[in-house]
Amino acid sequence: MLEEQIYTYLLNYHLGKENLIKNKDLRAKFHVNSDKSLRKIIQNIRENKQFSQIIGSVSGKSGGFYICESEEEIQETIDNIKHRANQMLRMCYILDWKRERLE
Repeated sequence: MLEEQIYTYLLNYHLGKENLIKNKDLRAKFHVNSDKSLRKIIQNIRENKQFSQIIGSVSGKSGGFYICESEEEIQETIDNIKHRANQMLRMCYILDWKRERLE
């Protein structure tokens, strides 16, 4: 299972934010074709209780993935995910509002 392989690799070689691995490098190492596919694998790992450690991520050019080592890294990861979720929810409200104007 690719999730297990990637999780184990991160656990062994990428502990802490300062040791993150870039998305493209992780994709190349495990022959994952697209950014979207890797993000889905990371999501699967995060959602599976079997994988107890939390995978953190940093977005942008200098970004990548890592295993959270500190409470601060865990909180930052949770805050980033909440922020993205809130942005998506806000977009839903806007689209609902626009739809009502069309009717």
